[in-house]
Amino acid sequence: MFSVSEAPIRILLVDDDANQITVLHQVLKPLGQVFFEQNGVKACEQALKIIPDVILLDIEMPGFNGYQVLEKLKCDHKTANIPVIFITAYNSVDDQLRCLRSGAVDFIIKPLQPELVAARVSTQLKLKDRERKLLEVSQHARVTLESIGDAVITTNIDGQVTYMNPTAELITGITLNEAKHKPIEQVMPLRLGNDGPAHINPIRVAIAEHRIVGMVLNCQMKSQNNQWIHVEDSAAPLISQAGKTIGAVIVFNDVNESQAMALKMSHALQYDQLTKLPNRFLLMDKLKDKISESQNSGSMLGLMLLDIDRFKLINEEFGFDFGDILLKKLAQQIKSQLTKHETLSRHTADEFIVLVPNLETPSHLASLAIQIQEHILKFMTRHPEVHNFSISIGLSIFPEDACDAQSLMLHADAALHRAKKDASHGRLCFYSQEMESVYTSRRKRYIQLKNAIAKHLVVPLYQPIICAKTGHLQAVEALMRIKDENGNMIPPSEFITLAEETELIIPLGELMINLVFDQQIRWLNQGLHIRVCINISPIQFLDPSFLPFILSVMDQKAINPNMVELELTESLMLENLTQIKSDMDRLRKLGTSISIDDFGTGYSCLSYLRDLPVDSLKIDKSFVAQLNIDNPDEVLVKTISTLAQSMKLSSIAEGVESQFQAQRLQELGVPLLQGYYFSKPVTADQIQTRYLI
Repeated sequence: MFSVSEAPIRILLVDDDANQITVLHQVLKPLGQVFFEQNGVKACEQALKIIPDVILLDIEMPGFNGYQVLEKLKCDHKTANIPVIFITAYNSVDDQLRCLRSGAVDFIIKPLQPELVAARVSTQLKLKDRERKLLEVSQHARVTLESIGDAVITTNIDGQVTYMNPTAELITGITLNEAKHKPIEQVMPLRLGNDGPAHINPIRVAIAEHRIVGMVLNCQMKSQNNQWIHVEDSAAPLISQAGKTIGAVIVFNDVNESQAMALKMSHALQYDQLTKLPNRFLLMDKLKDKISESQNSGSMLGLMLLDIDRFKLINEEFGFDFGDILLKKLAQQIKSQLTKHETLSRHTADEFIVLVPNLETPSHLASLAIQIQEHILKFMTRHPEVHNFSISIGLSIFPEDACDAQSLMLHADAALHRAKKDASHGRLCFYSQEMESVYTSRRKRYIQLKNAIAKHLVVPLYQPIICAKTGHLQAVEALMRIKDENGNMIPPSEFITLAEETELIIPLGELMINLVFDQQIRWLNQGLHIRVCINISPIQFLDPSFLPFILSVMDQKAINPNMVELELTESLMLENLTQIKSDMDRLRKLGTSISIDDFGTGYSCLSYLRDLPVDSLKIDKSFVAQLNIDNPDEVLVKTISTLAQSMKLSSIAEGVESQFQAQRLQELGVPLLQGYYFSKPVTADQIQTRYLI
């Protein structure tokens, strides 16, 4: 009924006696291919290499003895179930019991009788072959039951459910885990006709009378959603090898079989049976719809083709069952990195597709691809047995790369092939050469960010904040820089946006805060009380770990919160305002002040200034730049300064570059000034030299 595989028999002899190996080889070679080793250590290596069907193992040998070899074999899942027959000169009861208790299936006492050895090996090979065939038949039966369109339920002798196939789960509306051990009547209640009396389940009759039982034609079953369904079925007893009834099986289907079959076939045609993800046919339909929507809205659309490199080798080394489990896990890991907007599908055996609608920029597609790639590689550290695991990704974008679904898919595939061939790009490529060039530059910067975090290449510079009236130093603003692999300084304009998109700004920001606080401690030890303003990205401030982190660092380093000001941008106020206010309140109660950076350039709203615990407004340098001798435009600066005064807030002007601007800002009531007129961002030592010595 079911086909079974036929594999060549392999026998491994492990004995340090060459004469004995010669004799045994002659008597065993008719049974299969014979391999031999004379050393315990090499025997373990050979067993892993050939995976023999049976091992004859001498106890006394150089290197590992027989017990040690067997123990090592049992510790490896590849060799744990290989039957081992001990060859031993020890024949006491204790010795024999030790052989069996250590995991051997048999033992043969020396001196050996070749015919007896052959007979015992033959017996073990037959047992092993029978076990293998039973396992394969069982697996085939399970696949068959789970693939057929009929619903199948089995019970024990008491009529309690022991198994349901997927079709039975679908029709009854209950899963196997929920139904297990429940009486059959709870899982499939039956009645005769519309509003008729309850009907006995045929399973009960099959068990009681030991015969096949059919159901009456007008029988209905109540599903778990309280819907009555017309069903046809038959039940039969399950008979043990001894001829006793041990349970029963019922096979049934919805009378409206054509409808049920149509639904099942439609699902099978549209969804991958292993991962339950949409398959490439359903994905293509969805891609066409999304392209049409993008054409109407003028938006971009991204396609990401992911391939598991050398997956065929994984299947060959670990088996198809392992490969299938791994594919399902990887599908779950990819899905965990997506929002509700993207669509994940399985394209071929080892390829997945991610459809990203309403794409803002190509860089967002690259960021998502890198995020997925790194998440999967991190997940695969749980499977150290899979060596050199990698994943390649090809990217294409509508409408830049193609204007139809088929071409967009082909272009993503072409990008994937380039990614697989050229690992220097991080196994990720765009189809467009122009976008690929942008991505290459972006990836280089991304690697620099990762290196800056791993190797602590974050550098804080400080720009003085000056009192407009006295010209004295009032505070410093800490500004982040990072170094590349050659020690060159990279300005924030080249890495902050990418750091925020990839959320690397969080670990970067933590390094920066630690460095700034350490510098404050050094200044304090020198008797210098310097107030520090630190820029905090909205991404970092909204991270749940930010507030506990900064409070913990201030506590551990004994930093006075009154000497710290956090600069936040207006864009933060568009987020969860309630949580933001709560976090700000906690910081303010400790003494830390809050300023709004680049005020007036974002979504300025007076309501959040009234509701949030804000201490000062930083006037953006673009407004300050409008103050010039020839044609001063000071409306915006004056408005912000007046607003700050009326709300009892301080104000700081950024980007001051001339004496005229400094003088006029003071006249307009701006108390604090900052800009190149006073100093560019400099090191901590230069701050001390210029302003404190």
